[in-house]
Amino acid sequence: MAYGWELVALTGGLLVLLVAAGWRFRGLTVDQRLAWGQWLLLGLPWGLWLGLVAGGIRVNLTIIVLLLLGTQLGYVTLGWWRRRLFPAPTLSAGTAAVSPASEVTPASEGTPFLSLPELRELWGWEYFFPTELRPYRGGAIVAGNLRGNPAQAHRVLTAKLRERLGDAYRLFLVRDGQQRPMLVILPTGEVETEMVPWLRGLSLGLLGVALVTSWQIAPPWGLLMGLVLLAHEAGHGWQARRYGVRLLWPLWVPTAELGSFGGVTRFATAVPHRTALWDIAAAGPGVGAIVSLILLLVGLGISAQGGGMWVEPEWLQASLLVEGLARLVLGAGLTEPLVRLHPLVTVGWVGLVVTALNLLPVGCLDGGRMIQAVYGDRMLRATGLVSLVVVGWLGLNQPVLLSWGILILFIQRRPERPTLEDMTEPDDLRVWLTWGLLLFALVVLLPWQAGFALGWGG
Repeated sequence: MAYGWELVALTGGLLVLLVAAGWRFRGLTVDQRLAWGQWLLLGLPWGLWLGLVAGGIRVNLTIIVLLLLGTQLGYVTLGWWRRRLFPAPTLSAGTAAVSPASEVTPASEGTPFLSLPELRELWGWEYFFPTELRPYRGGAIVAGNLRGNPAQAHRVLTAKLRERLGDAYRLFLVRDGQQRPMLVILPTGEVETEMVPWLRGLSLGLLGVALVTSWQIAPPWGLLMGLVLLAHEAGHGWQARRYGVRLLWPLWVPTAELGSFGGVTRFATAVPHRTALWDIAAAGPGVGAIVSLILLLVGLGISAQGGGMWVEPEWLQASLLVEGLARLVLGAGLTEPLVRLHPLVTVGWVGLVVTALNLLPVGCLDGGRMIQAVYGDRMLRATGLVSLVVVGWLGLNQPVLLSWGILILFIQRRPERPTLEDMTEPDDLRVWLTWGLLLFALVVLLPWQAGFALGWGG
């Protein structure tokens, strides 16, 4: 077996992850350790499969299925154990008086929380009248009667809580299982995450690997894929700064087929409302798509002037959008047996594919966050299930989609946590833009032949 750079990079990255995980594991609580164990079991099959592929080892399908079943069984078992050791509190259906045991909620050390009468005195009755209080993860869950505009109520309640307790807590206004208003108050440390130095190093290292894999797409033009990736993340950062949200450095996902699937970006602080969640999520693929389209059109323009290499024009028909743009720019040239195409066409096309994959309405992908912001997590779970089934089916003949589906399933399938004010929906413009971006992803990923069903092509 030949030890290529892929296997060396994968082995080195795995060792760094193991050392970092061991260092981090020491300071975790039992609940956090179990959660890490679940995360490890979800990522283990994908990591092993990627490592074996990088090493040129073919794996029997039966072994893959058994590995998936075994890790999923372990995931469910750890989840059952967590629920037994750390049961989640529940609120009663009614608004009866609270028993004395729940009047005072324990909080983090040195920061006493407030009792139900103190909350009533602090907030009054104009915006939210508390009726029930339960301890929850160092904070509290508060049921009550919401009055007036949710956004205005959240601003007032947050300001009064901060005036009383400083910056020690974050206040979430969400809906419970019966779609009733509910407040969740959590210690700031439970909500916000600090970027540790080793994660920055890991992010930069993975970016370097992604640039190396991108080089192989169309040397040396493939390095411009880095421009697409950085533009995507810059779009997220632009809107995040606008709303005062901090982001963790992205963890890039290199792949031999596309150079990189993009970056896994997490929120370091809570998002203020669903409109902010939509704007931050949509800005990344929006900017990435613009840069990719520019590269594609510039490449087609150079190709129309006779620049590039000779290739078969049928190659372009793998994408409905790319083939359509090529026909507009190159015209009758596509009817020849061979056509000149500049490498920038490949780079722009790959950038569009990466953007489209991140727009799938699944979990905490950009498309999933947009669906969650517009319609809520229930709709996201439905669209995510359908998307994963379709990606898995198409992935039987498309290794790129299969790899992406496995990555989503084990790392990014969960919805994003609720925003601080999670009741107010984004406006109609963002709803229409959501469907427009999903349609854009569809025309990028669908082959040209699919256009015949829509009355296109010919």
